[in-house]
Amino acid sequence: MHGDYRLDNLLFSGDGAICRAVLDWELSTIGHPFADLAYVVMQWQMPPGSAGRGLAGVDRAAQGLPTDAAFVAAYCARRGLTGIADFGFCLAFSFFRMAAILQGIAKRVADGTAADPAKGRSMAALLPLYAALGVQALDHG
Repeated sequence: MHGDYRLDNLLFSGDGAICRAVLDWELSTIGHPFADLAYVVMQWQMPPGSAGRGLAGVDRAAQGLPTDAAFVAAYCARRGLTGIADFGFCLAFSFFRMAAILQGIAKRVADGTAADPAKGRSMAALLPLYAALGVQALDHG
């Protein structure tokens, strides 16, 4: 699995129709392919902006982007799957994983070792949202 699979780690052709490269592989590891799928969906549920980098509230249809359900359905169709049982668990795992990463950033800010303390505080402020959305994914997934 890639580990940080998202739109801003992809390079597309000039017309945006073809993904030409996947960047930023330092978090790659052996893992379940649904983890990368859930990571994309997780990010899309976050608020837009430099810290959240999500698509929550964005008119995705106007941007040519699918809904979460359509994205997962397209993934399943390409893989020959009828669906993903317990996808809410996969999504919750992504939210909780990111919350743990943000806790590490918050600790570095508190210790005075963060490379960019202002950005670190901004990112760490999202920790409660990631945790809450993780619980929500378990409850509704």
